[in-house]
Amino acid sequence: MKSFAFTLTFLLASLFSIHTSAQLKAVWELPTGDTATQAGVYRQVNNVLNAAPDTKIEIVFHGDAVYALLNDTGYYKQEILKLHQRGVLLAVCNNSLKKRTIDPKRVIQQAFVVPSAFVEIIRKQQEGWSYIKGGD
Repeated sequence: MKSFAFTLTFLLASLFSIHTSAQLKAVWELPTGDTATQAGVYRQVNNVLNAAPDTKIEIVFHGDAVYALLNDTGYYKQEILKLHQRGVLLAVCNNSLKKRTIDPKRVIQQAFVVPSAFVEIIRKQQEGWSYIKGGD
């Protein structure tokens, strides 16, 4: 009986350890060019990275948010580059670029273009990433 209790305790402790040591993964949706909303997202991402530095994060820019990732525009360029240096992935929606007749060559080199923001977010969710809507 003691052997069974020990084995059960060991198994439960192992399962708890595996569950708690799983890497966090979050994908942020950022659809707006509103600078206050963007500042909130950058603050949230930094807060997560400060609390859990190993978290994998991707921000998906679409709608008017795509302007933040262009070489010649963007109010928070330094903040975005600092996030990239911390390992944050920066995705920009090609559909949004097309709608605004923006050449993808204008996108900063630290970002990558995805065909569709929503397809990217759906894929991340299927891979176990948590979804966060960008906002205050």
